[in-house]
Amino acid sequence: MSGTERFDFGGQGGWQAAVTIPARNEEDRILACLDAAAAAVSGRGGIVLIVNGSRDATLRLARDWFARGDVPGLLLDHPDPPEGGVGWARRQAAQAALSRVAPDGIIATTDADSRVAPDWISANLAELRRADLICGLVEPDPEEGARLPEIIGRRGAVEGEYEALTRRAMALLDPVPHDPAPAHLNAAGASLAFRPALYRDVGGFPPLPSSEDRAFAARAEARGWRVRHATAPRVITSCRMTGRVTGGMADTLRSRTTEADPLVDGLFEPARATLLRARIRGQIRSACRHDPAAFAAAWLRAEAAEPLLARRRMRLSELQAELPALHAAVEALESATPGMAAE
Repeated sequence: MSGTERFDFGGQGGWQAAVTIPARNEEDRILACLDAAAAAVSGRGGIVLIVNGSRDATLRLARDWFARGDVPGLLLDHPDPPEGGVGWARRQAAQAALSRVAPDGIIATTDADSRVAPDWISANLAELRRADLICGLVEPDPEEGARLPEIIGRRGAVEGEYEALTRRAMALLDPVPHDPAPAHLNAAGASLAFRPALYRDVGGFPPLPSSEDRAFAARAEARGWRVRHATAPRVITSCRMTGRVTGGMADTLRSRTTEADPLVDGLFEPARATLLRARIRGQIRSACRHDPAAFAAAWLRAEAAEPLLARRRMRLSELQAELPALHAAVEALESATPGMAAE
């Protein structure tokens, strides 16, 4: 690509942790993002920032930030990136990090409109003792969230309740040793962590304009890696309604105010499918408890063979209609399982 530039800052090898960040037109948020990432790395590694297709001051601000600090880093500028959007950019950043991170180090991803917690790297390292891919908890900025239209919170609460019930059903029917409570359902690029071996085996982030993070996590599980949805690694992300990615969080927030019956998160399924998915996975996991690769292969076959498990996006009205059935089913399961505490 013409016009591609790279800037190296500080030591470029042997990092114990590499934080990778894609950024596009983020002049208002990039410095807070970099400050938070530097605090989390805390002398254990560096930052790989890729500026892709920006038309504002993001590159200049980031370059000045690296130049005046002491955090090792690599800054890549792709003013005219190919199609692929954030998936392509995240892939390029992670690929560049591979040559800088130590073989036993970690690569962690976040977003330019997000701020990782000070203990984010430490929390990911702790979780990696029992799992291979850590999907951290991404929470909305509370100050920005408070300024959003009230309807967003009301509609989002329905999805929150459905997620909690889904997690309870999973814990009852498919308890996962490496993904115990507290846990969540999402795999967001704003908080992922893994070692180089997993990244190479999975084949990297797919160059997709959105949902590359979920595709990456799904591929990791399909390859037999242990995926953990941890609540300890925390990230605060923006609540803006005009985003940089089609199909991202900003689009989701905007749809809740502009559509009479918006689509809900693709993670959710009707109650019957939710329970069937968890039950079949639990049965297969029990049979393959000491062989994650065998579980992954068997599950892929079982999922493909069951028409009820074919994924389709539901509308908010459908989710609301399914809530009573899922709630009743989870209560029945808990009553039949003495001592099982709800998440």
